Amino acid sequence: MKRVQCLTLKCILQLVLLAGAILLLTGVVAYLFRYQLLTGLAGYLVIDDQLQPADLIFVLSGDVDTRPFRAAELFEQGLAPRIVVARAEDSPAAELGLYPNISDVTVEILQELGVPGENITLLHVEGGATSTRDEAIILRGYLEGHSFERIILVTSAFHTRRSRWIFERELALPGISLRLAAAPHRKYDVTTWWQVETGLIDFTNEYIKLGYYVLRYS
Repeated sequence: MKRVQCLTLKCILQLVLLAGAILLLTGVVAYLFRYQLLTGLAGYLVIDDQLQPADLIFVLSGDVDTRPFRAAELFEQGLAPRIVVARAEDSPAAELGLYPNISDVTVEILQELGVPGENITLLHVEGGATSTRDEAIILRGYLEGHSFERIILVTSAFHTRRSRWIFERELALPGISLRLAAAPHRKYDVTTWWQVETGLIDFTNEYIKLGYYVLRYS
């Protein structure tokens, strides 16, 4: 009996040592290839398609320091004659008139950058858009009443994969061609995101939200 117990303890000790060695080796490899690993994980989030002339540019509400600037740049290049924005839900501060709606800010930036007001469409729905999925649903309703087929979707670089995932599912209309245009962040990219607090937050949030969307809407 004692011999059996001894053998069992010996096996357990060997397993613990083996697991420790594997963890140590994994840690060493991860450290040695940390740059490639961190860059690859961020790169997976980013989709930046080769763009072709389209019927409209749909810019997602959100990061007003990047997205409207990228949309205006594409408009200036002649890639589409119209920019469309789904108006976001008013924040409590916006309801009090103390802070503008983020979608209204997007429109104002587009106009400041030279996009004529008649070339901008702001889509209003009751309650406003509260998520990427809401924006996809709002765009679908807009497309059903028009003959547009080729869409350029502009959003933050780290937000592009999740956006494609949800827009392809929600649009699901015959003949629709969707291409992603990644708006680069001013302070980081896939090679430096872990060096900036904002990059760490955006990276973590996107993986969490991507996982949530896949589980919630698959």
